[in-house]
Amino acid sequence: MSQVSVDMLSLNALVSLRIGDDGIDYPSRIEDLATDTVIVAAPVGANAALFETGNRSVQLSWVSPRGRYEQPCELVEHISSRPRLWRLRPVDDATLIQRRRYVRARAAVPVLLLFPGVVVPGTTIDISEGGFRVRIARRTIDEMAPTTIHVTIAGEPLEIQGHVVRTSITELGQTEVVVAFEAERRESDAIRRFVFELQLRARAAMHG
Repeated sequence: MSQVSVDMLSLNALVSLRIGDDGIDYPSRIEDLATDTVIVAAPVGANAALFETGNRSVQLSWVSPRGRYEQPCELVEHISSRPRLWRLRPVDDATLIQRRRYVRARAAVPVLLLFPGVVVPGTTIDISEGGFRVRIARRTIDEMAPTTIHVTIAGEPLEIQGHVVRTSITELGQTEVVVAFEAERRESDAIRRFVFELQLRARAAMHG
């Protein structure tokens, strides 16, 4: 059995949890540690409904002086307390991730997607410095289609060039569009500040 990297973690350390294939980094913190288990605060917005399919895989990650570490775990127990807790068991060793990864946060922000000859309104599901996941009315959009995103982040209007990397149809019959981009510095800074503020609010709610 793999062990928790207790030499790199400590009580109350801030960590992120990525649940199954959800692709979202949920902020959390360490509440207790042992060699074969770790207890974390149940992240806001990641409730038991995400595990109805039986998927219990959780990617635990944290930042150290050497870089970002990730450790695959499984959720073995929901602990009903205040705050609510999750007990995780590692299933593999921690790995130092060298590649850059943008932190994403859930956010419902109105956007306009400009495609050649058409403007499509939508609302973001989550955002990062490297891309947006957007929900729009059902329509067919080609993957790799170029698009321009018009969005206002924290009162600042932004125009970002990107392209569609994936589309899917939701259970409600809407279209979900993932747009990737390489934002200019001003746009990237605005998005980073906004994501950071969302994380601070989530952590404040966790403590509340």
